[in-house]
Amino acid sequence: MRLAAAALWLGLAMAPLAPSAGLAQAEAKLTYVPAFTIWDVKFGAPITQIPLSAVALIACGTNGGPPSVPLRDFTEFATCPAEASGLHEVFFTYDDEQDYIAKALEDEYRFAQGGTSIYAHPVVFTVLVDAAGIARGIRIVTDERAGERDRRVAVRLADNLRGRYSPWSPACEDIPATDGQQPVGSIFIHQICTGTSPDGDATMRLEATYFRKKGQTSISRETQQVQKNYFQSATRLEVVQQPFAPDATPVR
Repeated sequence: MRLAAAALWLGLAMAPLAPSAGLAQAEAKLTYVPAFTIWDVKFGAPITQIPLSAVALIACGTNGGPPSVPLRDFTEFATCPAEASGLHEVFFTYDDEQDYIAKALEDEYRFAQGGTSIYAHPVVFTVLVDAAGIARGIRIVTDERAGERDRRVAVRLADNLRGRYSPWSPACEDIPATDGQQPVGSIFIHQICTGTSPDGDATMRLEATYFRKKGQTSISRETQQVQKNYFQSATRLEVVQQPFAPDATPVR
């Protein structure tokens, strides 16, 4: 199934409730914008461009997964092992003070404006740094630790990101099922889009997935119980400055 059609189906199936009056009032009165976001990272500038006052946690990344070794500041980037590309992955989260304020107002609003979310999707984001401490790329992956509903619609983040990078003229390819992959119900999505910045300085790779991996079933053969989280639903974006290239290893 094409990603756009599948996203429409998912949108109808998982559509959120209309915003409450309290949420509307909170949005009208307050706007929470992090002091520094992942979109503010400038390629070719030192990783220390990220102000410590704008972050809550710094650690080594795990290829888009949870943080590993904590770092005192961004100057310790070399503590993180270099990937095959030679780049070090540094994880960080936004300062969470605004999240606590929003949570006191209404949880729904906190979800919409959460410091570790992009377009209201919980994510893990990291900066890719070369041996000299220069930022050469960013990586954004939907957070696998999120709840079932957030995970199920994680694939839809790809729509937002494709729109954001439309000036890069991304070319998209639908990848057929391999290695025992199966649809979730009637839906199978595995799409990879690649593009180059208008100035030719950077390249991007966007991967969207929604399927069951080999061995994942909706019903346990042993217990006959429903296995709610037995599916793959994710969006993965990597943008890097040339001559580096995005990790091209597809999700299996």
